[in-house]
Amino acid sequence: MPVPVFRRAASVQVRGVSKPRLRVSPISAKKKIGAKTYVFYVLPDMTLISIAGKDSRRFFGIITTLFVSCSDMLDLRSLRYFWWATGAALAYISLDILCGPPMRYQPINPIWHPAAGLAVFVLMRNGWRALLPLAAAIALSSYAVPVLQGRLAWSIAVGLLPLPGYFAVAYFMRRRLAHGEFLASHKGLITWTAAVALVSLCHGLLYSSAIMSAGAIGVDAWSNTLIRYSVAEIAGIVTFMSIAYCLTDYESRLNFFGRVNNWETLGYISLIALILWIALKQPPKESITYFLLFFPLAWAAARQGMAGAVAATAALEICVTVATFLPDNYASRVPDVQMLVLTLTLSGFLIGIAVDVARRASSELRQSLRLAAAGEMAGALAHELNQPLTALAAYGSACTRLIEREGGNPLLLKTVAAMAAESERASNVLKRLRDFFRTGSTRLERLQLAELIQASATPFHEQARKENIDFTVHDSPAARLLGDRVQLEIVIRNLLANAFQAVSQQPDSQGRKVVIDSGTDGDWIWIRIADNGPGIANKIRARLFEPFISLKSSGMGLGLAISRSIIETHGGTLAIEPSPHGVLKITLPEDKAGHESDNE
Repeated sequence: MPVPVFRRAASVQVRGVSKPRLRVSPISAKKKIGAKTYVFYVLPDMTLISIAGKDSRRFFGIITTLFVSCSDMLDLRSLRYFWWATGAALAYISLDILCGPPMRYQPINPIWHPAAGLAVFVLMRNGWRALLPLAAAIALSSYAVPVLQGRLAWSIAVGLLPLPGYFAVAYFMRRRLAHGEFLASHKGLITWTAAVALVSLCHGLLYSSAIMSAGAIGVDAWSNTLIRYSVAEIAGIVTFMSIAYCLTDYESRLNFFGRVNNWETLGYISLIALILWIALKQPPKESITYFLLFFPLAWAAARQGMAGAVAATAALEICVTVATFLPDNYASRVPDVQMLVLTLTLSGFLIGIAVDVARRASSELRQSLRLAAAGEMAGALAHELNQPLTALAAYGSACTRLIEREGGNPLLLKTVAAMAAESERASNVLKRLRDFFRTGSTRLERLQLAELIQASATPFHEQARKENIDFTVHDSPAARLLGDRVQLEIVIRNLLANAFQAVSQQPDSQGRKVVIDSGTDGDWIWIRIADNGPGIANKIRARLFEPFISLKSSGMGLGLAISRSIIETHGGTLAIEPSPHGVLKITLPEDKAGHESDNE
């Protein structure tokens, strides 16, 4: 669907003028659409205009407004890419100058190399597009502070050596450890750390061998340089990547600030700074004080999980980096704690992951118990309500026969028949729910995605008309799924009912919109239900699918819990998507076997 990138401009006519009457921004781009070439200009008020054909060079022609989708704005988007690349390059240069390889700052030898972590993070998020900006940043950093004085080309070549390794780590993470899996489990953390250590060791070998062959160090210093470089790069990638992921991923950012936004965080950070200050004041041989740093790191990880471990580790690395630039000759002592700080970092991460895993297991257990109680309640309600609904259907059938026998009003006959049909449908729904909660059984059949959505949305069109709601059901792809029709309709109708109730609180001046969209993604079918209501508060977002948790004062808090349980029984997921409004997405496996049998 086209996305308005800029505001719609008023229609402007420019005909037969020798000079343009519009002052345009130098930001422009060409785009060939069909047989004509359009030139896009951005006015000072951020209005997008286009001039067609060869007259664009002289600003003749008719200026029209366009709505251009993001995919068609490759040239204009390159401006945003330019600023992003510039920011990333400047950040890399700054970090590399402050905490880069030790040969640049004798006698300073930082304990971590955060620029390496920034490089891997940027490559992981942007892929091959980030290679050129990173290469330029590395070259500029090597030019500003060369590894080998008087040998600029050699210094730049040495600086560029790690770039393929950074790309390899980023590619590995995108393929094997995407979506934060490297911070979610011990297996993910160990796998990630092992990959980073292997690549960093290779980088250390290349770096130390290169500067030794250039005559900057002797053979006796080669092994020491190798160890220092490798350990600093491991610490930089592990620590910076953890911080960057916690701050840029939406769900992780909410969790991170929700955990560390308290006075306890200030307490363990202050304790880290105090212990480090005392340790650096001691004689170099009395380094046992450094081991006291394990206490605040363990405190942070045990109390706040992985969020606390990341915050404490970041504070430790920053404090040690600042100490290297103080005038009290701390820099000569920093290499003594390089391996210790890396060990503390990994230990804190392991504790944090263990705490998070235990909390997730406890939360899942509580949710299972509450869902079981909800199931018992729902089963009991279904049993009690099924009897009067069955009786209502029987009375409706009897009334229908009486009206037909007496030759009554056709409209009355149609109304009573509709009442009986709806009561029978409600009775079937309750029977299916009762069976589901008692035995977990489902009656699977092959369903067309479009038919399922239309059948679920049909009862809401009349409500949308009465409440002045813009209810849109987008076309669905020709996809099939294997599921229980009644149960899936229950889920979709429940989500639609919640969306309608959310937008009903909106004033008419702001508009009321509910949209159903669907599509396929690989072997999966997705259904998205979105509204422009007030959205879901962050404090309740993580618990929204728990039983007896409701956004409505009169709600029981069972609808979403039951809906998620039904979707998970079908092998799918029901989740909230990041948005200032309410957006929920159902994901279900596609039945491709059904397509193949139909084609045959």
